[in-house]
Amino acid sequence: MAALLAIVQLLLVPVLLIPALAVRFAGKSRPLNIVNYARVKDPSALHRWAGNRLAVLPLLFLISGLVSLHKPSLSAALLTLMIITMLVVAVSIAVGSEKFQSAP
Repeated sequence: MAALLAIVQLLLVPVLLIPALAVRFAGKSRPLNIVNYARVKDPSALHRWAGNRLAVLPLLFLISGLVSLHKPSLSAALLTLMIITMLVVAVSIAVGSEKFQSAP
């Protein structure tokens, strides 16, 4: 079971990398549904900023997956930690995106 959790973490690396790169290089499109784009001054800067934060997730999943392969007893704890990290990143993007918005 522990090896399966490590494999799941490693399989999430490309799954999380693709959206991170899509947001990072989104340009003037509107990929973030938590943002009021009518108030965003520079969508390209917002997407670069948010994409960089999202790109941390695949890197951390890669590290936790490799650690879980070598130490299977840590896999459940690392997966739980990574889920919490995903929530923290999502909240930080939601809160931090406000600095790219102009006053209403």
